[in-house]
Amino acid sequence: MDILSNSSSSSSRVKVEYTDPSGIYPLVASELESRLPLRNLHWNSSSRPLRSIDSLYVELVPDEYSAPQSQKRAASSAGLPGAHDAGVAVRESSDLRRGSEPSISKKERRHQIPGLRQTPYLKFFLLRCDDSETYKGSSRKLLREWIKAHTPSSQNSTTINNQENHDAFEWMIVHVVLPDVQNNSVWPNRASLSVLDKIRADFNGSTKSTIDRVAQIPAMKSLQVQGTTVNPVPSGVARDQFLRESNRAWEDLLSKAKALILTSFDLRVRQYEEDIKAKSAQRSLPGWNFCTFFVLKEGLSRGFESVGLVEDALMGYDELSVELYTAIEEERQKSSTREEANLFRGFTQELRIQAEQAIAEAQESVVDPVNAQVSTTLLLDTERKPYRELILANNISAFDFESYVFARQIALLSRIARLPPTAGSPTGNPQRLVRLDCAFSDSTVGGRDQEDMMVLAEIARRSLKFITSAGRSIREDLRASIQSKEDADEAYLGIRYNVFENIVASWTYSSCQQILSGTAPPSLMFQLESALQGPFVTPGSPPSEEVQQHTSQGRSIASPRPPTRTTSLLGRPPSNNDSPSHDGFTEDVTYPQQSPLLNEAQTGLYILAAQRAELYIVARRALTSLGRRQGWEIAWPDLTGNIDIQEENMDEISLDDGPRIRQNKADTNNHAPTIRSSTKSGIYSSILSGALASRLNFFAAYDDNTATACRHYKISDDRRSAEAMTADLALQSILEDYTAAVTYFQQLASFYAENDWSELEISILDLCATCLKKLGRRDDYISVVLKMLAAIVQRSRHLPRLKTPVGPYNSGSIRSQNEVDACKYLKDLLHASKSQDEPVVAAMKNYFSDIRLDSSIVHFDSKDGFKIPLSLQYLLPASLEILKIEARIISATEGQSREIWLSSEETIKAEKGLLTTFLVSNMIVPDWYLLDQITVRVDNVLFTHQLLPAEGSKFFTGSRTSTSSDGLVTLGARTFVWPRQGSVEVRASLYPHIHLEESRSVMCEILSGANTISSGKLLVRAASAGLRLHTANAELIDADSRVLDRSQGGIVCFELIPAHTSIKIRIPYRLDNEMREISLRTEISYTTADGSFIYGDSHTLPVLLPLGVNVHDVFKQHALFSKFSISTSTANPLRLLKCQLEGTEDFGTSSPKMQTTDICVFSRQPASMVCKITPKQRIERRTDTLQTRLSMRIRYLCLDEEILATILARFTGSLRNSDFEDFSRPLLQWLSTIVRTKLSHENLELMGLLREVEMSIFQDFNWEQIVVALPMDRQDKLLSWLSQWCHDNSVIEIPQNFDEGQARTITIPVDVPQTQVVHTARLRVLGKTHEIRELGGSIAVGHCIPAELLLQHTRRWDVKGKGKVPEQEHRALEFYYELDASPETWLIGGRRKAQFSAQEDEVVTFPVLLIPQRAGHLLFPSIEVKRFEKQGDASGDVMSALDAAVTCEVDYQSQGRSVLVVPNLRSTTVGLEPEAGGRGAWLVDAQSRPSEVVSG
Repeated sequence: MDILSNSSSSSSRVKVEYTDPSGIYPLVASELESRLPLRNLHWNSSSRPLRSIDSLYVELVPDEYSAPQSQKRAASSAGLPGAHDAGVAVRESSDLRRGSEPSISKKERRHQIPGLRQTPYLKFFLLRCDDSETYKGSSRKLLREWIKAHTPSSQNSTTINNQENHDAFEWMIVHVVLPDVQNNSVWPNRASLSVLDKIRADFNGSTKSTIDRVAQIPAMKSLQVQGTTVNPVPSGVARDQFLRESNRAWEDLLSKAKALILTSFDLRVRQYEEDIKAKSAQRSLPGWNFCTFFVLKEGLSRGFESVGLVEDALMGYDELSVELYTAIEEERQKSSTREEANLFRGFTQELRIQAEQAIAEAQESVVDPVNAQVSTTLLLDTERKPYRELILANNISAFDFESYVFARQIALLSRIARLPPTAGSPTGNPQRLVRLDCAFSDSTVGGRDQEDMMVLAEIARRSLKFITSAGRSIREDLRASIQSKEDADEAYLGIRYNVFENIVASWTYSSCQQILSGTAPPSLMFQLESALQGPFVTPGSPPSEEVQQHTSQGRSIASPRPPTRTTSLLGRPPSNNDSPSHDGFTEDVTYPQQSPLLNEAQTGLYILAAQRAELYIVARRALTSLGRRQGWEIAWPDLTGNIDIQEENMDEISLDDGPRIRQNKADTNNHAPTIRSSTKSGIYSSILSGALASRLNFFAAYDDNTATACRHYKISDDRRSAEAMTADLALQSILEDYTAAVTYFQQLASFYAENDWSELEISILDLCATCLKKLGRRDDYISVVLKMLAAIVQRSRHLPRLKTPVGPYNSGSIRSQNEVDACKYLKDLLHASKSQDEPVVAAMKNYFSDIRLDSSIVHFDSKDGFKIPLSLQYLLPASLEILKIEARIISATEGQSREIWLSSEETIKAEKGLLTTFLVSNMIVPDWYLLDQITVRVDNVLFTHQLLPAEGSKFFTGSRTSTSSDGLVTLGARTFVWPRQGSVEVRASLYPHIHLEESRSVMCEILSGANTISSGKLLVRAASAGLRLHTANAELIDADSRVLDRSQGGIVCFELIPAHTSIKIRIPYRLDNEMREISLRTEISYTTADGSFIYGDSHTLPVLLPLGVNVHDVFKQHALFSKFSISTSTANPLRLLKCQLEGTEDFGTSSPKMQTTDICVFSRQPASMVCKITPKQRIERRTDTLQTRLSMRIRYLCLDEEILATILARFTGSLRNSDFEDFSRPLLQWLSTIVRTKLSHENLELMGLLREVEMSIFQDFNWEQIVVALPMDRQDKLLSWLSQWCHDNSVIEIPQNFDEGQARTITIPVDVPQTQVVHTARLRVLGKTHEIRELGGSIAVGHCIPAELLLQHTRRWDVKGKGKVPEQEHRALEFYYELDASPETWLIGGRRKAQFSAQEDEVVTFPVLLIPQRAGHLLFPSIEVKRFEKQGDASGDVMSALDAAVTCEVDYQSQGRSVLVVPNLRSTTVGLEPEAGGRGAWLVDAQSRPSEVVSG
């Protein structure tokens, strides 16, 4: 489509006129044109903001004299002898001297209405003057005459006429310097500068504010002078200077030209504004003419356009458009009141000719579909008519007037859209019309388009508004041009009416196509090409011609050939492969976002696509109106019966108008005839003629427009409009192609469901199901029927808030929901599902509601297991026979993955309404549970619902009820599964007998309760990382003849267990890493007379040993004394029942007897025990058979377990005597958990000391949290009883007697310590009689104490012979000893340290002398004895030859003995002098003690 006409080329440029008397313009033309357009102009007006002009296009035109003279000189060269160059002649200055001067043309008479013709903004004189003499002789005079003839009166001091400012212009003189051939000088030379100065002095004026109107430029083109080529551009070093100076000269010329042009423009704008203001003030006066005012105001807009201020020009045309609309409405009011209305012509001559010719053709039954005169008419071609002359003459119709203003607006918007210019002008070749769609340079699709998408969208928006409103003007124009005859019959009126409507529809369709082809940038075409793969492509038809042309050739010329169509009704076999998806429904239509690059480059792409889509809708509406008059309706068929594709058997309903169309509604005015004519006269569009050639072509064209509009809506992210187009496509596809219809119906159903349009959704699904059934696609049919039944249920549930879609589609246009037989479809669904290999899965929430699973379970009276009440609302209107209802509940405890399946036991007959039943399970795993999944099976259809609780909502909160996130399932607070009293139970604990040298074990005790178990399996699984259970080594404890079957990994099988008995199974385990406690899961599957059952539970067992034992050994010559210290390894106190060290065949032990009361061991109060170890006989050297490992056996009770057992025993006894014994299992479990949780270290120590339990330390047992899971009718009484029990048992005494089953035994291996040599040392004090005295005597400080050191050793404790270094065991060994004491305490005389040799049991004596150094009880010096062994024959210091290979222990019998040391004074005499006042005192005498030891 041509957006700009060739008239716009003249108004988009500034006219500059030049006078060239010397014919030198060709020498500077190429250089001047290369510097155009003018850049970066800034216009500052006093009444407007600052405007910036990026590019100002200039049209250079010669004056009346220069044009013919230049042509004449091109034929024969004049001037310099031999000077010529390709038709370029240079006029010699002598010609000027001979008086060959340009004639001054007379001024053209200005039109009384300004703005009708374009006048130059700038006039410049091209002067050739080689020297000063020539200037003085002729050039000066010539310039003065030219200035006098061309300058306006405001500048030559004549009378000022403001009206001339409409054509205001400026002038300037351009001196062109030719090369100096004779002097061979380079510009700028002295002669040229002299001439330039003289011109400025003569014509610029002398004031400071005078504008410089003189410029000088060099000629840049080579010349032929006397056969020699003269190049004005020098070579060598002078070239750079020449080019630099010439560039500066050209820049000076252009800057002066820009300033002068803006000055002229400012004068014109101010004058136009003054005149417009004056004309507007005269609007109410008689004789005021709108057309004259329009031309005047348009002149201002054209002035803005000429200088590139397109936005200001568009604003002016927008104002004129509003004023034109007001004027037209006033004229219409005058016509309605029969007043004289002569502002506009009553009709358009071209429309009248078209209508008369079409009516004549229709009456003669000869239709010429294409009229050459009209078919070439362009909507935006402003050169079709002399519009401005017609406006001035008041000889223009309202339709033509509106078309002209609209065309000018679009022309300006196209410039704002940054269309690339060609040939140095904004519109390029004046003979070629600019096209928006062809204005793109070759670039990739992902690149940035040169157009502004927002402006293109604005073009489409304005075009849409104009086209939709212009139909009214065309109809009025046609009625005014061809009046109805008084004697006209109905046939003529019908032809006349149809011709008028055909002309309007043809013009509307063609105009839409022209605008669409002109607003199609490559980026949008690329998006449309991508959308061809989407769900909006018409099945069986190619993409639209517009998309094909743009994507292949970059053009938008639509082909008259309609797209081809296919049909599935003409012998096409059904195929399941045609299904778009597995479940029968395509995925929801996605509206992809544009790439980030496109979003940044073309922000208006979405808006443009939306506006173009609306244009396609308008074009489709015109096509539909033409097809309706041919009898081709666009209607929804009725598929309840047999479908016939014949036109006469179709029941048509229009989607555009809603209810069924009547012929008298084809036109909304009073001129509509009562008959329908199918004439095609008046259709002057080749595309429309081809589309109306046949019914198939019509529907193909309709689908093509609809599909293209749908893709545009998809790009613009307008989903509702896109789905409306999809509905139209489905309407046509269902007539001929069931497969295509199914695709569209599926999209529509999802869209209507999302918008809560239930009635439309049901009807669409009904049609879709019928198509699928005819195609034989069973899988898709089942899916669609399920969705339709769900929609029926949804509509019935939310009937008060149903929505009605906005638009032509409503409940009256398609089948009502009440017509859909839900019972029939449900029966077909169940029948079709039986042939499926896999069950048909459907969402339960669509067909059932208010599903409630009770929070309290119900036990059976005589068998294990439980049942839970279930209620649900069945919503379908048809009855169902439910085979089974299954539910899965999962553990609500964090970290647990238990699940229990429940199922109904009998078939349920379901009618619409409330259903109640019981779900039964033979599996009991005590825990809190949540409903996770529920399934209802009907034949081969599974109605399922997967309930996924929100994160953090799994844990019990104590509320009575809660609701799932989708509102379908109503849950109890949580469901607590617990076993009945007398059911099977599995208890797990650590094996009570622990031997540190053997594998540790867990003990599982199976209690049969009231059940007689015939057989069973015990599955034990580790729940802790690193725990390894060895079930293959499991064994029965205290078993009779029964044998375990351990052949299956991880499973222990057992046989008969009578009622009220138990068995204990010991299972060894191993830990890969250290841990404080282990977790394991037990699950027992057992069979009784009532069936098979499963019981499972989780257990957490502490494996950290509760006590620790340390030992300290003291060696004697004939015995070993070991001190055992027993402490707690945790904060839990212990109760020691028995502690004994057991001997072996070689060693005997002696342990102390336990006291009558048990010993309590606390964390800061360990227990100690000393045991004596003696060899039973002389140990021979039987190192291989010697038994040196003893056993320490400790029997104990943990206080926390004792307390827990005491509380549970008291509570169990109370329950047994109450009415709530059947709740014993859950209440005991809850009580045990609370007691274990709230026992603290301080409380345990207090209870261990007082042997009683203060129940107040537990504060609150929170019984409500467990009672809420029990039957509701007994909850209040149970809570009351529990509260009373806590009150009655505020203090519970811990008995001293205990259950033997609670005690634990740990066996700790103890090795007999060994050493190679044990020395016995003793210090014996000697008196005067050399006898040992008792140490009860005293001695004075400094007196000597004679003593003897007695040493004896034994080797009997070298039980393994490691110390037998010598070969003969009785050989003497060498040792050394050393007495050690602080020098401040003792001085040791004699042999303080010495080496000696001795045999076993030999006594060695050494004399020593002890001298005490201070008074007090002094301990005897300590002694150290070690083995001494010489190294080789070296005889050195004895201290350097220590041998550490043989260990020695010393039994120092004098250890801890002391002697009393007193000062060495027996009496002291002191003298005093009384006269000295107590200060005079002296020692008179002192007597020391005797040196012997004083006894007693």
